[in-house]
Amino acid sequence: MKTIIIIVAITLIGLVGAGVVSKTVQNGGTWTATPAESKAAPTITVSVSGEVNRPGSYVLEEGSTLYDLLSAASGTNTNADPLAYDSSCVLKEKSYYIAPIYDNANTCSVEPIKKVNINSADAESLNSVAGFSKTVSNAIVAYRGANTNAFTYLEQIQEVSGIGPATFLAVRDKITLRSA
Repeated sequence: MKTIIIIVAITLIGLVGAGVVSKTVQNGGTWTATPAESKAAPTITVSVSGEVNRPGSYVLEEGSTLYDLLSAASGTNTNADPLAYDSSCVLKEKSYYIAPIYDNANTCSVEPIKKVNINSADAESLNSVAGFSKTVSNAIVAYRGANTNAFTYLEQIQEVSGIGPATFLAVRDKITLRSA
């Protein structure tokens, strides 16, 4: 019994010692030890809501894409509108919304929500979206003209003058980034 306890104790001491010195590097004939802690990549905390399987906040490495965030959230559900997000988009915001295809308030809905492509629609079509005034619709068109690849995620529309969080909340289910 004492032998087993001694073997376990030596094994634990060895494991603890291995954890402190995790890597040994040969440098010009001499061996140097490096600490177990390596430089961790910088991280960001990002949340996702809407049509995802596990909405919430996730810690990801800087430079992660929306695909990485959606993977952390166990993917999108069957009501997620693939035209309303670009999974290759590099994360820049603190939160992302995945819009639905069908209206969640109407459980019997078989008609998709009528949406407008914010990257290609003219001002008149944009003005048809409840929440966009004529002035805001013109500002969206002007913003696109001044910025190549204008909108790569829905939240980016808030960069347009006249669109704040309340307007975004009102229109986020009625806009897309691409056409079918």
